[in-house]
Amino acid sequence: MLIVRPIEASDPAIRPLADQVLCGESVTVRIARTGFSLAYTPAANASWRVFPSDERASDVLLLPRERWTMLGAFLDERFVGAAIAEVTERGWLDILDIRVDASVRRSGVGQAMLGACQSFAVKHSLHGLHAAVRDDHPVMCQFLEHCGFQVQGLDRMACAMSEEERRKPLLNRTCLMHFYCVIDAK
Repeated sequence: MLIVRPIEASDPAIRPLADQVLCGESVTVRIARTGFSLAYTPAANASWRVFPSDERASDVLLLPRERWTMLGAFLDERFVGAAIAEVTERGWLDILDIRVDASVRRSGVGQAMLGACQSFAVKHSLHGLHAAVRDDHPVMCQFLEHCGFQVQGLDRMACAMSEEERRKPLLNRTCLMHFYCVIDAK
């Protein structure tokens, strides 16, 4: 049985996750009159990638507990996923990191953790969920779209501070996409 519950960074149940992701597509953002849409193009070669966690995730753990949540997913008491989220000053729950062990992907673990994040957002009367994802992470983009998130903004400069990115032609630089999922006020 899958259980998603709040955890602490020092929780003894936490184990390293197999978090490599096979990326076989590239993401293209299109802008139309109705907003942004994503197109996925098969890549010439699929590659295994590990995406670093958001640098802010460790700093969040120093804030008062009502400003953030760290969730763990357990399948039959085995640690299989984690999510860290922070309440922003503008009233959104910012998903800083979400990871699911490769052995249980596509089994609803990620959706369950997002559901728990949404419950946290409702409890704290927030507008909804926000996630910033690099365009070189098509698997996360597809996952968020599948979960009802929509791209509502782009940041072409967020990842352009490294020398490696500045050497690339402008169209090939990594872009940060802002996904939102609004909580319906009822």
